[in-house]
Amino acid sequence: MKKVLSILFLLGGIMAQHSPFKSFDVVVYPEYYFDGIMAEMNGEVKSESLPLNLEISVPANTDSVFFVSGTAASEVDVKHLTVLNTNNRSFVQVSVLDFKFRMFIFYAIEKNGVDRSGAFTLEINHHIEDAHVIIQEPLVAEGFNFSEKEAETFQDQHRLNFRRIHLHDFRANTNKTVSFSYRNPSGGISINELQTMLSGDSAIAPPRNETSKSVPIRHKLPLWQPLLVLGIVAAVVGRMFYSQRKSEMKSESLNQLGGEKEKFCIHCGSSVQPSHKFCANCGGQL
Repeated sequence: MKKVLSILFLLGGIMAQHSPFKSFDVVVYPEYYFDGIMAEMNGEVKSESLPLNLEISVPANTDSVFFVSGTAASEVDVKHLTVLNTNNRSFVQVSVLDFKFRMFIFYAIEKNGVDRSGAFTLEINHHIEDAHVIIQEPLVAEGFNFSEKEAETFQDQHRLNFRRIHLHDFRANTNKTVSFSYRNPSGGISINELQTMLSGDSAIAPPRNETSKSVPIRHKLPLWQPLLVLGIVAAVVGRMFYSQRKSEMKSESLNQLGGEKEKFCIHCGSSVQPSHKFCANCGGQL
């Protein structure tokens, strides 16, 4: 009997750690689209695991979280998720209905003069068989340091540098934190540097002894994915601007109301109260 129970517990443990994901990656962009950090999660869920309820931790200083489901071939659905806080832990919850999804997390970067530093912690309520956490080295960075010394380094088609770590058998509700630091003397962001590089870079000519007439791969106009990201970034920045402007307008309104309390007599110019019908100085009717 004990042997049967042990086998059942073992099978239950194996089933409990079954991953609902086909793939799961996190890419962290410090000071890329704006002067903060954007973490992008890309996941593909197995069809038999849909719908899937996700609970994912986010940094405590998170400003906004957007959830995107669907693909370019289908209708893309964008949701603004509410950041919840319980027991000093910040997280978001969402029900995944489509097999592919993306999540964008926007939060502040630590600044100390030209020094920059940041971190990202992966914590999710489901087991992941194989995940990757990737950090993009900002084009404006000098002396970039990454906490994971064994990370793989690679470049994309625009020669941007990335650091990647592989997480195998990542258990539900455990966490992995990666951190980075660098200097940013210019105070700029990567997207502006990239646009400058691409606009000033002439087409790469093949070697003279190259007989092939194929055109080198060049930067193209953004497709729907980066346009979507830029739209989300614009929404985040707009939301921050709106909140600031709303606060300023409230302050201006209070100042105007304060100014309306003080009136002056049209006969002698003395200060009078708004509720007075006659001037206390000259007796003139107001």
